[in-house]
Order: sequence, then structure tokens, then C-alpha cells
Amino acid sequence: MRKKRLSFISLGSVLFLLTLLIGIEAEPVTINHISVDSLPLHTNIILKTNAPLPINRSYYSTEGGTILVLEFESSLNAEFPKSLPSFIHKLTADIQDSNTFLFQIYLEKRLPYRIMSQSGQTTIELNHIQNANKYLYDPDQVAPSSADPLSMRKVDISKENDGVNVTIFLTGQTTPQVFFLENPSRLVCDLYNTVHAIPTMNRAINKGGVKAVRSAQFARSNPHTISRLVFDLSEVDHYALNSDNGQIRFSFEENPTYVFSSDEAPTEQQESVPIPLDKPQEKEPTPPSVEKPKTAPVSTHNLQEEEPAPPAREESEPEPSREPEAEPVQEEETVSDQRDVQTLTETETRYSGQLVSARFMDADLRDVILTLSAIGNLNVVFNPEVRGTVTVDLVDIPWDQAMDLILKENRMGRTIEGNVLRIVPIRILTQEQEEERRLAESQELAGPIEVKTFKLSYARAKEVQALLKGRKSDRGEIIVDDRTNTLVISEVKQRMEILELLIEVFDQATPQVSIEARIVEATSNFVRNLGIQWGWRGISDPFYGNQTSLQFPNKALIDGSQIPGGIATKGVSGPLGGYAINLPAPSFSTVAGFSFANVLDTFRIDMALSALETSGEGRIISCPTITTQNNMQAEIIQGRQIPVQTTANFTVTTRYQNAALELRATPQITAEGTIIMTVEIQNNNADFANLVNGIPPIIMQSAKATVMVIDGGTTVIGGIYRTEDSITKERVPFLHKIPLLGNLFKSSSRTRQNRELLIFITPRILK
Repeated sequence: MRKKRLSFISLGSVLFLLTLLIGIEAEPVTINHISVDSLPLHTNIILKTNAPLPINRSYYSTEGGTILVLEFESSLNAEFPKSLPSFIHKLTADIQDSNTFLFQIYLEKRLPYRIMSQSGQTTIELNHIQNANKYLYDPDQVAPSSADPLSMRKVDISKENDGVNVTIFLTGQTTPQVFFLENPSRLVCDLYNTVHAIPTMNRAINKGGVKAVRSAQFARSNPHTISRLVFDLSEVDHYALNSDNGQIRFSFEENPTYVFSSDEAPTEQQESVPIPLDKPQEKEPTPPSVEKPKTAPVSTHNLQEEEPAPPAREESEPEPSREPEAEPVQEEETVSDQRDVQTLTETETRYSGQLVSARFMDADLRDVILTLSAIGNLNVVFNPEVRGTVTVDLVDIPWDQAMDLILKENRMGRTIEGNVLRIVPIRILTQEQEEERRLAESQELAGPIEVKTFKLSYARAKEVQALLKGRKSDRGEIIVDDRTNTLVISEVKQRMEILELLIEVFDQATPQVSIEARIVEATSNFVRNLGIQWGWRGISDPFYGNQTSLQFPNKALIDGSQIPGGIATKGVSGPLGGYAINLPAPSFSTVAGFSFANVLDTFRIDMALSALETSGEGRIISCPTITTQNNMQAEIIQGRQIPVQTTANFTVTTRYQNAALELRATPQITAEGTIIMTVEIQNNNADFANLVNGIPPIIMQSAKATVMVIDGGTTVIGGIYRTEDSITKERVPFLHKIPLLGNLFKSSSRTRQNRELLIFITPRILK
């Protein structure tokens, strides 16, 4: 009986414990408080819960494109906040079934979002930028340092028409920490508790707003092992981030559109977060921080370097909850021109260590270095040849700058590996770097030979071959197949990657430019001719009964018509057959003749007035248009050729002289979209009215200039304005000066001619 009683008691205890456990497991997750935190760069909707909040999915509603919906498996025991930002219209919650309800956020417009969950808090971030000064993740919760580290197995880069995708392959799932840095623009992704198991990477991209991608081991333990991926951005642009099944994918587009979570939206472990990286208007205060672990220096590996990039250190990139790096930063000043950029790099040393004041008099060099390294929380290793004294007086300068100044005065150099500072003479450091370079070159040349073919679409294989010769190794070989415009390259792997990048840069479509020239030639002329002809004849003769009263002379004849006025000579003829004053117009279209005589015709006066007035206007417009590739000369000619014969040594040679409209232009498209043109225009015409030995002379009109014009703009590169005004007068000496009557003794001719030439140039880039 006692055993039965004990068994019943045991059974009851077990049932009670099971009931208790079931009740605990069945306890629902409750949202106890909802708040909205508006920050300058983003707005957080914070849900306080009694346990981790399971999120089934998040998506934008198809009924209203601006309603963000989150499906929770929990219950709501909180009031919605009364004060909301202007772009959030309202918050609602609809129960879908007994365990699930829909949390709905009504927005003014679609915004990029991300969801961050912790043990008792879930944050919905609606943002324009993730800034490096503030983090909602706790690194220990994201990737506890005690957990076994993951490995980065591979980084895959694929280019598409409008952008580039970068996929990181890991041995497990982790949450990436992404933030943005300015001056220059960089997007940084930190993977906590992750080992960079692949060689240090530095790849030029020049697509989708990304200039280059770099990856390296940023820190080893103390307290986290961190792998870092850095995107060097040519401009602040959008990106999308997806994380799922050990893969993290970044997508960049040149002409981005927002990509939001769909009905198949990722869960808490898989978020699709397009984020526009707008530059912040305000900066948030930097939270208290701890010293940042140091890594070995790294420099950007550009296409001109022959050796592989050294181990990596990022440039003054702050970490969450860490102090600015205390070592000098080799910052890259990039000059990019909105083109498919080739980057010109210039190193500049910047210091970000804690400010110190130091005064030493003949102090031992090692003691001073130990003092400064303690400020930076660095371990120190001295080369046996390091010795010297220090005398300085420094006030409020970064400790790392002070260390560099002291080392430079003692001809010492330094390297940082992890958090260990190594001090060696510059001579030894130079030798080590030279040996490392030689080792890298020998390892590179000792590698296996790869053979690849590259069929070029836009560039000529022979021209590209000449450009690549300086980049190949001693073992490399480049063969050209002219028939198919193909390059066959045999090269070691490291050099092959550089050659591939160069070929991709060289083999690009060349934009075309349409150049339209408008040549306007306007002429006007005016001619006015006035002339006079007059003569007389008087006879005194007994025959007419009008003899003189003298015995001698009894007869008299006065004849003022001795100058012929026939049409065959000059002017017009009159009844007398000639004139005493014969000053007709050089050319005339109107003549008026007058003749006066007495009854017996013994005294006669004849007069003729001639006149001409002409005016005319003309305009010639020529509009040659030509299309050519960038930096390639184009030429167009329209007109005639005049044969010119020359005789030398009884040999007749005929050559042809152009009398035509000619346009020659060489366009160059700049980074700003303007066009620089070297233009030469000739508009030559044959003057058949003035033949010389049967050959017409050439009337030349030409202009040559180099100008810069905006796309589709018009410029005037040539303007010639010529005026000819001439007055010709024929007159009788002395008599033409008699007032009023002087007009009977002179003729006049006036000619005025205007010629105007304008040349307009309009270039357009063909899209």
C-alpha cells in the first residue's frame, strides 16, 4: 500500500510539473508598450515585449502601397502613441486569428525599413540613412564572442546592365552591421565573430555607383573577431541588402527604384532593405566609446600597382561603441568625373588620436614611445637598433602625430599589426618591404599560367594589345587575332585579373556626337548714278540774215557739240550729234532729253539727263550635318572642283582646287556632359565674273576654332561683316564749284555693298 501511495504521489508530481511546463510554454508574447522615437536621420517605432517577439513576415500592403504590415504571434496590451511624426498617419492592429495579428503602419509614402529584435524589445526603423554614430544592435547579442567563429568562404561580384551585386558566402548565419561614412563616401559592412578565410580582396567595379570593393580581417578577438567589407562609392546612392542561409547580398543600381518586401517577404532572419544614402543634415552625438582594436595598415590597390595589396586596415572608419582609431590614417582623395572613372589617388596623412601635451628634455626614445603607446592602448615591440633621445615641447596634438614626429626625427619607422606597435629603423623597414615585394613578385610569377580569350566589341585588338603590354609579366603573352578581333592572353592568375579589368575599361562603346553647322551669308547692295550731257550751237551768217555788224568778222559760228554722244561711245546722242559737257551716268536706265532752238535754228541748246538707282538683298544658308565618334575627326565636303592647268617643260599638269563647303570637326565629350570641339569650316566659291586666263578666282570664307559647348547648345564661331561704300564724281574744273549752276558741270555715282557671314555650331550627344 505504501508503494502504491508513493507511486500515485510521484505520478501526480509529474503531471503537475508537466502542466506547469505546458502553461509556461503556452504563455503568449505580449506587447506592453509602444513608443515612437523621432531622430534626425530616422524614426524608430519601439515595441516593448515580455519575451522575444516572433515575426512571421513584413511587407507593404498591395491594397494601399504605403501601408507597412507586420505579422506578429503575440497579443497587444498597450495603447498607441498619440503623437506621431507627420509622415506616419496612424498605427493600427487587426487580429487575424487567435495567435496572430497584423500591426499596420500607415505612411505618407513608402520608406526603406528594417526590423531589429532583442530579448524584450523590437524596433522598426524607418530611415534615410544608417549612420555610424548610433547602433541599436548590441554586438554581444548579434554574435557572442564565446561562440565559434564563422568563416567567410567567398565573395562573388556580378555586374548587370544597371548595377552590380556583391554576395558574401558564410559558413553560418549572422547579422551584418552596416553603416555609412563620408569624405570620401563609403558603405561599410562588419561581420562579427567572422574569420576572413579568403585572401585580402580589392576589386575595381566602376558600376552602379560603386568604384571598388575591399574586404579584409578588421579585428581578431579583443573582444570580437570582425571581418569587414568596404564599398567605395563614387556618389551617394541607394543599395539593397538581403541576408539568408549564410549569404549576404548587396545590390547597387545606377537608376534605382525602391524594392520592398513582398508577400513572400523575408522573416526576421531575411530582410530586404533598400536604403537611400542621403547625406545627413545633422550629426547625432557620438556615444561613449572604448578603444578600437588595431589592425595592420592597408592601402588601396589600384590598377597601377603590380604587387598584391598588403594586409588591410580601413581608413578612419569608426566602429560601434568604439573610439576613433588612434593611428595615422592614409586617406584617399579621389578625383572622379562622373565617368566610368579612372581614379587618381593621392595619399594624405590624417590623425585622430587623443590630444596630448608633451615636454621632454633629452629623454630616452624608448621611454617616450612607451608613454605614447600607453595612451593608445598598444603593445610595443622595439628593434634592437632602436635608440636615441627626444627633446620636444608639444601642446594639444594627437598622440599618434606626436609619435610620428618623434620617430621621423630619429629616422625610425613604425608598423601596426593588430594591437601591437613595432618600432624599427627606416632602413630596416625599407629592406623588409623590398623583400616582401620581391617575394610577392616571385610567388606571382611562380603561379600557374591561365589562358583566356577576349573577343572585343568596340576596341581594336591591336590597340588594346599595345596598351596591355606594360601590365603583363615576363611569363605573359598576348596574341591578336585580327580576323575575329580577339585577344588570346596567357598570364599568371594575379596579373590576369588586372588585365581583365583593363580590357573591360578599354572595350567600351564610344559615344557619338552629331554636329550641325549653319552658315548664313547675307548681302545687300545699293547703286545710284546721276549724269548730265548738254551742248549748244550758234550761227551768225548773211544767209540767215543775222550777220554781224562788222566788216570782219561778218560771219561767226560757235559750236558746243564736238564731243560725240553716240551710244557706241558714251552717253546718248542728240540732234546736234554731240555735246560740250558730256558727263553721263556710268550706267543708266533712265534718260530725259531736251532741245531748245530759235526759229531759224541759228542758236540751239541740247540737254540729256541720265540716271540709275538699284538695290538688292540676298541670303544664302548652308547647313551641313555630320556624326562622328568621340575624339574622332569627321569631314564633309559639298561643292565643285576647279581644274587648274600649269605647264612646265612642255608638260601640262592639271590639278583641282576645291570651291566647296567643307566642315571638319573633332569632338571631345567631357565628364560634365559638355563637348569640346576643334572645328574648321571653309565656304569657298568660284568667281566666274572675273576670270584670269579662263580660270575663275576663289572667294574664300573660312573659320577655325576650338570651343566648348553644352550638349544641344549653339555657339557662333565666326562672324565677318564687310561694308563697301564708294562715291565717284566726274566734273569740269572750276565750273563745278559755281553755286547751283555747278550741277550742270558734274556727274556722280555712288555704290554701297554689305556682306555678312555667320557660322553657328550645334553639337548633340547621341544617347
